[in-house]
Amino acid sequence: MTTVRLTKAAAAVVAVLAIGYPASAWYLGKQIETAHAELDAHIAALPYLKLVKHDYQRELFSATEVITLEFPAEFFTPPAIPAPPPAPVTEATPEAAEATAESATAADGTEAAAAAPAAPSAPAVPVPPPAPLPPIQITVKTEIQHGPLPGFSTFGAGSAKTVIVFDDATQQKLAAAFGGKQPVDVQTLYGFGGGGQSLVTSPSFKFSFPGKTEGGKNTLSSDGLTLSVDFARGLERYSLKGEAPRFELLDEGGAKIVFAGLKIESTQQRMFVDEPLLYSGSQRFALAEMTAVPGQDGGAKVGLKDLSYDVSIPAGGEHIDLIAKIGAGEFKVGEQNFGPAHYDFTVKHVHARKLAALHRGAMALYSKPMPVNDAEQMGQLFEPLKKLALDLVMENPEFSLDRLSVHTADGDASISARVKLSDAKPEDFANPMMLMAKIDFGADLTLPAALIATLQGGGAASEEEALMRKQATEQSIASVVEQGYATNESGILKTGQLLVNDKPFNPMAVMAPPAAAQ
Repeated sequence: MTTVRLTKAAAAVVAVLAIGYPASAWYLGKQIETAHAELDAHIAALPYLKLVKHDYQRELFSATEVITLEFPAEFFTPPAIPAPPPAPVTEATPEAAEATAESATAADGTEAAAAAPAAPSAPAVPVPPPAPLPPIQITVKTEIQHGPLPGFSTFGAGSAKTVIVFDDATQQKLAAAFGGKQPVDVQTLYGFGGGGQSLVTSPSFKFSFPGKTEGGKNTLSSDGLTLSVDFARGLERYSLKGEAPRFELLDEGGAKIVFAGLKIESTQQRMFVDEPLLYSGSQRFALAEMTAVPGQDGGAKVGLKDLSYDVSIPAGGEHIDLIAKIGAGEFKVGEQNFGPAHYDFTVKHVHARKLAALHRGAMALYSKPMPVNDAEQMGQLFEPLKKLALDLVMENPEFSLDRLSVHTADGDASISARVKLSDAKPEDFANPMMLMAKIDFGADLTLPAALIATLQGGGAASEEEALMRKQATEQSIASVVEQGYATNESGILKTGQLLVNDKPFNPMAVMAPPAAAQ
């Protein structure tokens, strides 16, 4: 009897699994398809990108998605410079011909040979604008295994492998550069809440392409990269970490640029549901070393070490701040080391939605043909951007250069400054004097006096001229200090904040019209 009961229990468990697992796989597969559809909808809404094809084939335990994205070719090329208008062609008059004949008389009274009259110029033929470049298409294929045991190799809502599909000609070139491996491989594990984790890898490669001279060759190589991403459903928030050991670009003339020890970290949170690309958060880029070696053209070797770029975008209501800090422990140009060097700046009180609208408008230009030979049409094309930019400036954001500093042989040099508009109105932009009166500006400067003298003496034609320039600079510095605009502390010039009646003085304020009597 016991054996019979165990057999029935085992059969019941098997029956539950036989029914329950397919049902779970179907439910989780549907959840993954819905999450993909949400992302594809965000992509389709981007003004500068087109979702050409979307094919999602879902079965019980697996699915395949193939999407083709189209980018305007102009997105990857610099904007063309409008050609200057042709010079006006004037017809020769009898008076002009007579003057030309008189000018042909030599100084000794003899007449030079008369020049043959110029043939009438053919009417200028308008140059047609260049044909638009064909758009660039990228096809992405994703093979998905449904959970709860996707591929019977892990535990989760599903797993996926994503690759980029290239045409045969491109695939052959990439196979040679990447040693037969996939240029980009993405492995994703989906969580039960709709989010997941992705691991993006790219192997080492070496790619050669033609240089400027006949037979010349440039080379781009890399030791590969890895990037791990944790994401919530619909990319509502995400965090990532990545690193690339080495990139090197070598041109035909021997010039070389090397990036070594690149690391990336980022944590982002979407601010508004209807703004898929607007995030707040922080990100950090760190580079162990960057070297630029001049080639045959000569020049100084440039090297940076311990380079960092930290950006924080905190949000408060409808506004965001942008806080950026860029630094390098070593910044060498030739044998001169200007490190440690810092460049820190802040933009405060930026209206987030208006910034997003300006970004969308700028990106949308890539989907439109550029009338580079028609200044009037070009102006009309950019007119909406001007209005969006003005709308953003009306929020009175504040721009500040928190620190720009370098180390020199004569001492440390630094500058800080800030500027903002105070209660500006749209009509102020039509009147420069009114606009200048509403600029709130301040700056502080620290410079070694010896550095100023050295810079002023540079480029002199002789030692005497260099000495005269140096003496004139020293006199100017002494005059500035004597008038109280700066202090000289052991050879270091420092500017303070100019005060009038114990209040910070804004020279632009004197241009403001007097307030009307109440």
